[in-house]
Amino acid sequence: MGSDTVVHTVGTKVWIRDEEESWKKAEVIRVENDQLLLRTESGEETKCKAEDAPLQNPDTRGGVEDMTRLPYLHEPGVMWNLRSRYMLDDIYTYTGTILIAVNPFASLPHLYGAHMMDQYRGADLGELSPHVYAIADAAYRQMRKEMKGQSILVSGESGAGKTETSKLIMKYLAYMGGYKESGREGGKGGPSVEEQVLESNPLLEAFGNAKTVRNNNSSRFGKYVEINFNKDGVISGAAIRTYLLERSRVVAVNNPERNYHIFYQLCEGASVEQRARWKLSAAADYFYLNQSTCFELPGVNNAEEFKCTVHAMTRVGIPEADQEAIFRTVSAILALGNISFVAAGDGESSVPQPGKGEQYLATTAELLGVDKEGLCKALTTRTRQTPEGPIVSPLDAKAATENRDSLAKVIYAKMFDWLVARINNAIGEDLNCAASVGVLDIYGFESFQYNDFEQFCINLANEKLQQHFNQHVFKMEQAEYEREKIDWSYIQFVDNQDVLDLIEGKMGILDLLDEQCRFPTATGADLAQKLFSSNLCKDSKRFSKPKRLVSAFTIDHYAGDVTYECANFLDKNKDFVVAEHQSLLGSASLKFVAELFYEAPVEAAPDAKGGKGLKGFKFNSVGSQFKKQLADLMTQLHAMEPHYIRCIKPNSVNKPALFENKNSLHQLRCGGVLEAVRISCAGFPSKRPYPDFVDHFWPLAPELLRTDLDDQEISKRIIEKTGLAGYQLGETKVFLRAGQMAQMDKLRTDKLNSAAIRIQRSVRGYLARKHYLQAMQRVLLLQSCVRAYFARMEYKHMRETKAAITIQRFYRGYAARKEYQKSYRLVLLLQSMWRGRTARQRFEHMRRLHASVTIQNTYRAYRARADYESQRQAALVFQCAFRAKAAKRALRQLRADARESSKLLEDKKALEVKVHELQATLEVVQKQRNELRQQIKDEKAALADSERKCKELEGEKAALAAQAAVATAAELEAIKSARERAEGEAESLKTQLAELTERAAKEKAELEKKLASARDWIDRQMNERSDIEKKFHAMKDDLITRLQNACGQRDEARAQVLELQAEMEKMRESLTVKERQLTLASAAAAAAAVAPASSPAPAANGAPAASTPATEGSRLMENFAKRAPGYAKAISDSMSTILSFNTPPPGSRPGREEEAGARTPDIRTPGMTPGAAGPETETERKMRELQAKQQQLIQEKRKQEEERLLSAISGNLGFHKGRPLAAVIVFRCCLQWRSFQADRTSLFDRIIGVIGSQIERQQDDNAFLAYWLTNTVTLLHMLQKNVKPASGSQYTRRPSTASAARGVFGTLFGRQGPSTLAHAEASIHGGGVGGFKQVEAKYPALLFKQQLDAFVQKIFPMMRDNVKKQITPMLANCIHTPKGHTRARGSSADQGAQAALNKSWSDILGVLDSLLTTVKDNNVPKVLVQALFKQLFSFMNVQLFNQLLLRRECCSFSNGEYVKTGLTQVENWIQSAGLEYVADSWDELKFIRQAVTFLVIGNKPKKSLEEITTDLCPVLSIQQLYRISTMYWDDRYNTETVSAEVLARMKQQMQDINSSSSHSFLLDDDSTLPFSAPEVLGAMDDKDLYVGVPVPEPLREGDTSGGFAFLEKEMRFSQLQQ
Repeated sequence: MGSDTVVHTVGTKVWIRDEEESWKKAEVIRVENDQLLLRTESGEETKCKAEDAPLQNPDTRGGVEDMTRLPYLHEPGVMWNLRSRYMLDDIYTYTGTILIAVNPFASLPHLYGAHMMDQYRGADLGELSPHVYAIADAAYRQMRKEMKGQSILVSGESGAGKTETSKLIMKYLAYMGGYKESGREGGKGGPSVEEQVLESNPLLEAFGNAKTVRNNNSSRFGKYVEINFNKDGVISGAAIRTYLLERSRVVAVNNPERNYHIFYQLCEGASVEQRARWKLSAAADYFYLNQSTCFELPGVNNAEEFKCTVHAMTRVGIPEADQEAIFRTVSAILALGNISFVAAGDGESSVPQPGKGEQYLATTAELLGVDKEGLCKALTTRTRQTPEGPIVSPLDAKAATENRDSLAKVIYAKMFDWLVARINNAIGEDLNCAASVGVLDIYGFESFQYNDFEQFCINLANEKLQQHFNQHVFKMEQAEYEREKIDWSYIQFVDNQDVLDLIEGKMGILDLLDEQCRFPTATGADLAQKLFSSNLCKDSKRFSKPKRLVSAFTIDHYAGDVTYECANFLDKNKDFVVAEHQSLLGSASLKFVAELFYEAPVEAAPDAKGGKGLKGFKFNSVGSQFKKQLADLMTQLHAMEPHYIRCIKPNSVNKPALFENKNSLHQLRCGGVLEAVRISCAGFPSKRPYPDFVDHFWPLAPELLRTDLDDQEISKRIIEKTGLAGYQLGETKVFLRAGQMAQMDKLRTDKLNSAAIRIQRSVRGYLARKHYLQAMQRVLLLQSCVRAYFARMEYKHMRETKAAITIQRFYRGYAARKEYQKSYRLVLLLQSMWRGRTARQRFEHMRRLHASVTIQNTYRAYRARADYESQRQAALVFQCAFRAKAAKRALRQLRADARESSKLLEDKKALEVKVHELQATLEVVQKQRNELRQQIKDEKAALADSERKCKELEGEKAALAAQAAVATAAELEAIKSARERAEGEAESLKTQLAELTERAAKEKAELEKKLASARDWIDRQMNERSDIEKKFHAMKDDLITRLQNACGQRDEARAQVLELQAEMEKMRESLTVKERQLTLASAAAAAAAVAPASSPAPAANGAPAASTPATEGSRLMENFAKRAPGYAKAISDSMSTILSFNTPPPGSRPGREEEAGARTPDIRTPGMTPGAAGPETETERKMRELQAKQQQLIQEKRKQEEERLLSAISGNLGFHKGRPLAAVIVFRCCLQWRSFQADRTSLFDRIIGVIGSQIERQQDDNAFLAYWLTNTVTLLHMLQKNVKPASGSQYTRRPSTASAARGVFGTLFGRQGPSTLAHAEASIHGGGVGGFKQVEAKYPALLFKQQLDAFVQKIFPMMRDNVKKQITPMLANCIHTPKGHTRARGSSADQGAQAALNKSWSDILGVLDSLLTTVKDNNVPKVLVQALFKQLFSFMNVQLFNQLLLRRECCSFSNGEYVKTGLTQVENWIQSAGLEYVADSWDELKFIRQAVTFLVIGNKPKKSLEEITTDLCPVLSIQQLYRISTMYWDDRYNTETVSAEVLARMKQQMQDINSSSSHSFLLDDDSTLPFSAPEVLGAMDDKDLYVGVPVPEPLREGDTSGGFAFLEKEMRFSQLQQ
């Protein structure tokens, strides 16, 4: 924008720079030469130059989906558009073909999933709202179309969402390549390639992702996934390549970051057994992890993540042994970090710290499978090769620690590379693939306060990718210019090749770094000085030296200046394995570790002296390797068609709904988006299609709208009128140079302002005139009011006079009425008192009368209850006595039953024996007790006698008293002791007696128990008896059931007899003719039978043999016996009796009877006892052959009839009285031919085959499908009503065998009379007594019904899908307003636009009209027609509604009016079609109707959420309302959408219901059948189904015997059927 171009006027909206927000809005309030006086939104005023104030884009709430459509494409416009969309959860935005994805830091499940994949599948880029699926689909479809490789480059800083975006891309590619939720089953039952590709993501994230300050799941390596596809577009292989793993994170972690996820998963997720096996402890115990205080991530369970990692390993094909080795190695790395060193000796050497250091050394050695001493030596010493031999140098503690960390980094890096290689081997790269799609997930541009070697390599990769990106953007610009056929040769392209030459060119920074790494003593300062002295660096404008930093340098990258510190460049650039480490781990006992460090032996190059090299390690440069990887990557990307996705991190605190302008602009600059804008601005940044250009700038030349010029010519004349130069007119767009759009907008604004002034002038004059007229009206009004006032005063006086007179009159009347009313009240009072007294007296009398009646009632009730109680007591006494008598009788019965039981008697005898024994024992005990009592009495008597003797001798022996005192006392003591012993013995006897008594009581209780058990046994016997009775009844019921089944078999046999009846009737006439011949033949047979064992001779004179009919009857009876043996025997007995030709007289002898019986022909079944019938005669053989020929002829005739039937139904037989002839004819033929009762028949299969072949051949013709739908439904209906499964419940009484035999015989050989079976089972055509009943069908007929039902379920979706295919392209035009519709045109072009407006809807209604006519012509049942139209309108609703929500240009006011007009046409069509055919199909469009109503409703900012959800759009979900509200834009009146408060409430409700199962705002198309067979069949009637129908021409041709004449007869029903 040049300074000489004036584009700013008073009121112009501009952007100005701001220190905090980068850019903020302002308005021009005054223009002073090159200076603009601006007022910001906060009210501040400031001045700036015109070129520093870019114009704002028109305020489109919600932004635009493609920023190339912005009128002013500049930095603040891009920033504000992204911010506006981000605040409405529209995180994706296009910039041409580049997708910008802003991390929402919140779950948006409605944007992802299979439902969204299905919507974006096959949609052109830009047709739907921006989405990562759109980029993936564009790459996939372009790959399929051109069979050329495609690449999708995903970049952005840490935390921007690169990893999640890459996973979404791979999920979509897997979805398009054949992946389903459960995976595609492979030939060997293992995981498919798609599953392995997807499962590799969590595995690589576990080992390559970590928490950083900016992101909780930051990828610390670059990843390129190449997915191979075969020629059918199915995934056939894949390969993963990684770049620059951040090794330093393994040994050093900054707080509050974390190490790689696998370490924490292993520490928390391993089982107790695994922890013991791998020597694991808590994460906080390891030095490599506890350098940071962060061990947990919010919302992440390390144990569950460990299970997911193990599952991913299994899915990608890593066996359990390798998994064990991997986790063992990870544990060893953790233990290795805990080995600490202390100085030993003179301080120049070191040893592991005693205690924990030595313990972890042993643990590490055990886990790695190496020797402990060897590991200690490898960590604390360094060996150098010299000509004199190896020299072992000790390392101090610091060097040993660095050596330990170096080993840990090498082990982890090699393990990561092995893991990637193993994944690639498991997935398998398809080298012969048709094409491939690559997904590059690589780190974005990084610029920190301290930048090291990792940032240098990352930024180098981004410089290479930016160059590729710039070339692609420039190429796309050129492609568009070529497509539009405009001149673009003078547009210059700025490249960043100079930066790449500075870094990777000859003697560039990488070469100088490699050269410096070859010096062991070189430092970072030496490298910096080397760079400063390099000619390439000094001559480059991109290279500079910082003022205050000695060991640092600055490079001017495309995204800005970055200063790098050289301190660690040399160490991080060296990629080597120490010889001691290589030797030690290469010989480890653990196979996995040995494989990691396996290296083919390579001899060192000889030195100048002819000896071997002196180095202890092989030097390898990280920078050189990375440079080579980048070169290979760029070579591959250049061979592919690129697609770009730029991920943006909106804020540094990882919070949703927060957009930091400065941070986002920095990322846009680093991601190259602003560079793409700059490239676009170098050419024609403003590009507008001709219709949009004319819609916007028509005020500059309004007279052109009244001409017949096209939009391109109008655009050209408008630009010529403005006097612009340098513009270009393409095929479909206008291309303007930078600043020209602003000039035209200024001219348009000036024109509109001048028009507004003229309008204001006219309006103000109108308002002045209106004010004058209003003043005149007020004066007249005032005069009229004054005159009216005086008139009212005069009227008031007259009214008061009249009122006074009236008041007097009313007062006098009042006084008179008052006196009268006083007298009237007194009279009334007197009357009321008298009437009250009279009423009270009457009431008192009634009360007394009621009381007396109540007393009488109570007394009578008491007497009745007393009588009842006495009678009840008497009855109870009588009942008790009767029940006692019955109980005693039952007791006696039980006792009698007990006596009758032998076991009870034996038990009773045994109990009696035990009782006798116990009684005997008790008698013994009592006898002993009596003896003891007697001894005690004797002792007492002896004691008394002794005392008496002592008293007698006292006097006599006084002298001897002193001498005998001692002897007496001793004797007394002995007596006392004897007494005490006797008492003790008595007590023991009492105890024994008590024990015996207790034992007897126990035995008595046991006996009582046994008695009770005996009673129980008796009860059980009674129960068993009742069970036996029940079983008897059950067996009786079973026998009855079997009898009923036998009756069923009898019924089947009766039906089979009817089948044989036809054959028997044919023989009746021949039997009648030959009766006389049979008499003669029987005589000849009797004469011939005299000779024993002789064959019967032919009759004389050539008469036919007499046994011919009998033989024929035998054959028929044999066939019949196979089907119904019981009836065959009865019939045979009857026939044997009746066919006895020579019956002996009553007086004949028994021998003659036996002889006559021998001469009687014996007609038996194969199962009967063979009779005396002779060999087959010639006549019998001829009759049998004749019968066989007749049967063959009948079968051939039946086959011919079936062939004619199949040939007839293969064509369109049409309808008769609205009923399909084909269905009616098939049903009647099957009924006539008894095909429903046949056990085996091929007729049904052949009919199904004809119908199926006809449908498959004409599956795109709805008229043909409607014809067969009507036939199949009608035929299924007739079968449902008239055919039932075979059962035995038809007959209630089985006739006797004799009667059955007589009936069947009469049918076979007798004359048919009124009482025959043929009359009882009347013909189904043309009368009869009973008519026909439901046919008992066999399995083939039932299977036929199921197949017809399947055809109905197949034909209906085919018709529906055919219509869907027709209307789907038309629906795309129905949802979007045609270009030019919103612009009023005053010429004949207006009519053309209106015609285009209605064409799509008219086409759809034409398709529906055609469908309605088709189903009417083919008499499709109305219930099916209603279901068909309901599903079609539901499909239209889903398609229109989903398109409306996925395309922002559809959510406009004018588009809402356009769709509403079309829906009005649809409503009119539904009303004209009639409810009997379309039913309530209008309700199926409720979603699109309410959405359109919301678009066209006015005053949206004033609508509350309750009004919207309750009144306007009750069926729309909150996600759908939020989507429509945020995408709405008014292209006609510039009105706003709903208020910010309503949007905030909607968003809050969405977050509250975020845990629901379905988050999609899209509708799903329900393709299930909207009906069931009972519903359809229940809605059909039998009208005109069973009337006589004309025989179609295909059946009449060649039918000389009238085999199909029965079709012309009417079918009648019995009362049971009705």
